[in-house]
Amino acid sequence: MLAGRQALPIVCAVLLALPTRAQVAPAPAALTLSDPRHLRALYLDLLGRTPLPDELALASASRPDVLAGHLVRTREFWEHWLEDELYYFLLVDNARPADEAGPDALPARLADGRATLPDALREIVMGQAFNRANPGNDTFVSVVLEQLLGVNVQRETALLNAGRRMYDGQPATLFAQEGDSQADLVTIVARQPGFLERVAQRQYRRVVGREPERGETQAAAQALAREPAAFPELVRQWALSPAYAQRLGTLRPKTDVQFIRGLYVDLTGRTPGADELQRLRGALSVMADAAPLRAVIARALIAEHAGLLPGRAGIDAEAFVTATFRGYLGRDPQPAELADFALILRQEDCAPATIVQAVVTHWEYQYY
Repeated sequence: MLAGRQALPIVCAVLLALPTRAQVAPAPAALTLSDPRHLRALYLDLLGRTPLPDELALASASRPDVLAGHLVRTREFWEHWLEDELYYFLLVDNARPADEAGPDALPARLADGRATLPDALREIVMGQAFNRANPGNDTFVSVVLEQLLGVNVQRETALLNAGRRMYDGQPATLFAQEGDSQADLVTIVARQPGFLERVAQRQYRRVVGREPERGETQAAAQALAREPAAFPELVRQWALSPAYAQRLGTLRPKTDVQFIRGLYVDLTGRTPGADELQRLRGALSVMADAAPLRAVIARALIAEHAGLLPGRAGIDAEAFVTATFRGYLGRDPQPAELADFALILRQEDCAPATIVQAVVTHWEYQYY
């Protein structure tokens, strides 16, 4: 990989050659696994990462319904779901639950049917980690009502006061149901129709990338009420829906987890370890604008794993540029891009790693 002053003119030229955000043409609004961008999007939405090399060929030859059905029944699907849910409840860094990886951990039980999504949410909220992160009756009850039901506790003071008494072990009535403990409080809240509707709304938005229509939220909530284990099937249907295909016509920003996990897969052919993921996510989460730090992480990873990229000897410039665009951006280069990048790569002082670095540190790589 080039370093120092010699590389700077080439990197700058490559970055200038990439299109601005307004110049990127939208993808066709149809789910086609032969389209690498659509395939990457499905993995990013369902597993929080791009496909591994050995998955890519198998997945591109599969049908969308078969692939989506397989992905939503994996433990990794639930691990990604749990990662997002812990972030939603602000159970991050030192506030995370203790055991997330063992055979009896929540993702394992969700994957093999020993637990359902509603079970998992109640377990998270009734767990010690949630209790430590939300100490005291006022904080605990406010967070439970707001995050599980969307209640504005400043306006619904009667609900807040009843919940406080119940938290403190005093008999109280909440939503016309009696209880006298934290467990009763969570159980009563989870029985409300608004609980599953809010869950469905959040999960639909997370997968599809837009707000659901009112009827879509109600239908999903009713499906979960009838069959709590139906969540994976709901996600499969969402990923195959016209709304999902339409969303693929526009670029969507990657979350920090999607960026980190996808970057590791793209550059190293493996997912990051738990410690690597948490360390990098923690660093990105405190940034008002994470784009510059994301670029720094990408450059460091390329420098660390430069040996995995091809050298200059015998390289076909056009083929390498095309493979780089397809592999990291999920699209073919436009004719002008192909010509510009190939011209730069043919310069004796430009290494293939420089082209890769320019692509994965550009704004477009932070979208999918």
